[in-house]
Amino acid sequence: MRYAVFSDIHANLEGLMAVLEKCEQVEADALVCCGDIIGYCADPNACVELVRKKGVRCIQGNHERGLRDLGEGRAPNMNPVAMEALAFTREVLEAENLAWLLSLPHEAEIGGFFHVFHGSPSDPDEYIFDAFEAAYAFKALVNEYPPPGNMLCFIGHTHVCAAYAFDPVNHRVAEQKVRDGDLFAIKPGAHYMFNVGSCGQYRGGLPVATFCLLDGDEMTLEYHFLEYDLRSCQRKVIAAGLPSILAQRLSLGQ
Repeated sequence: MRYAVFSDIHANLEGLMAVLEKCEQVEADALVCCGDIIGYCADPNACVELVRKKGVRCIQGNHERGLRDLGEGRAPNMNPVAMEALAFTREVLEAENLAWLLSLPHEAEIGGFFHVFHGSPSDPDEYIFDAFEAAYAFKALVNEYPPPGNMLCFIGHTHVCAAYAFDPVNHRVAEQKVRDGDLFAIKPGAHYMFNVGSCGQYRGGLPVATFCLLDGDEMTLEYHFLEYDLRSCQRKVIAAGLPSILAQRLSLGQ
């Protein structure tokens, strides 16, 4: 079975459509999202409706939890630009789509052999940027989740693709930067954590939408970096009255 795993759509309909089109081309059997379907860009309703239509298995990200905070009278822990985008999202979201987002779990086990988290196995809002931070996440994955599901997990949140492997014998974490087309073999005995990047606001220095394709039979994983209709997304961000930096950063991949 082939699983397409992506994250951080952030209401970027053009990025999401590019990923879903590629998923069809590579004949993915199941679609999985690591959270943050909304926030930053101008198409929250269209993105929610599309992932629901496509049967994407989704969890909450910090932006979905931010919606809950707003609804319950709490201030989300976000910077002013993210807060402005979240307020816009809360205003335009249809009630059915909001209720669906708030019903999503914070994590999920998929296929009985891997997990998806938004930030980290230890904390859904934790950022993992390097091997040192990944080591603490692996500790939670290995000790708090039973095998075989603790051998492999996927995360997002940083918007940057990365691959980490933990050797339980030598207690070492290896980190590898990721490029388009990189293929990883998942070997028995090790634990793996793959950051799938973002299909809505990639921050690895490229104006792309990213996702991973996991072959559950061959136990291989391939990264895909895709071009999308960036200009259309930017125009809609500006037309919606969202902060202009949210349009500008898409071109920069930041």
